[in-house]
Amino acid sequence: MTQFRENKEEVRMMASRQPKVAIIIVNWNGYALTKACLDSLKDLHYTNFQTVLVDNGSVDGSGEKLKSEFPEIELLSSIENVGFTGGNNLGIQWALDHLFDQVLLLNNDTLVEPDFLNPLVSFLEQNPDYGAVQPKIMLEAERDKLWNAGGGYFRWLEMTWSIGIGQLDKGQFDQEKDTPWITGCAFLVRSAAIRQAGMLDNRFFAYYEDVEWSFRIKKSGFRLRYLPQSKIYHVAGGSSKKTKTKEGIIPPIIHFYRTRNHLFLIRSHSSPISFGLSLMYQTLRNAAFMVYLGLKGRFQKVNSILKGHFAGLFSK
Repeated sequence: MTQFRENKEEVRMMASRQPKVAIIIVNWNGYALTKACLDSLKDLHYTNFQTVLVDNGSVDGSGEKLKSEFPEIELLSSIENVGFTGGNNLGIQWALDHLFDQVLLLNNDTLVEPDFLNPLVSFLEQNPDYGAVQPKIMLEAERDKLWNAGGGYFRWLEMTWSIGIGQLDKGQFDQEKDTPWITGCAFLVRSAAIRQAGMLDNRFFAYYEDVEWSFRIKKSGFRLRYLPQSKIYHVAGGSSKKTKTKEGIIPPIIHFYRTRNHLFLIRSHSSPISFGLSLMYQTLRNAAFMVYLGLKGRFQKVNSILKGHFAGLFSK
């Protein structure tokens, strides 16, 4: 019995020395996906964390249902859907108010390995010049294939992409490295960096908000890191794909946000030269895509891209 008490006390003391981590998950009518994510968090080896579930204007009662099934979570509720940015900002503000050391944005359509959080947290603790880190992210449906092994970026055209997406994982991305941006799918950031750079930009609502935040964190003097020794799995688009219609699987509104927000990003972070080049590229690309969609009869998407293009150029 004495040995048991000593071991328990040792575990408690080790936990008290760990940085406090808030894991923020935004739920919008996504009971099944969010439940699976929360179930996977039950097996975490890391102990000093609090899961914060932000119910983002759900109309299916999923927020309260999940709280009843996972009483250990902190439930925050928004009356309306305030987007990926607004929902996460509610959780981020709660974490800052409660003096958490690090904040993890985690998509609700992910499953995690039990040991995924330890190397991420440790890296930030041991490297104060880094503001945020991300894991290697695999496809949930095909766990031997990659979804994101860091962010790709071509500055002159302000183009971004997920490195390794769809590739068979043969260890080709097993070297940790700095990354120009981190995906919001799994974005661990130190609270000090948030206080310095600010929270997510609510104008974005969804899409490219993670790239913009990454750029802002870097402008605040921090570096970003990809750590392949940490691994999670992503359903990929589980919260955005709908039943297939004549407009396809992806709703037209998503094309609006992607088009508008990419231009928001260009306006906020490009140099004079890259602004001109990237604006020309985006204009030609969007025009070509609208022609393609028009030939397929997907006129709602054509309209969404056109509206997104002008909103991205002229709205504040």
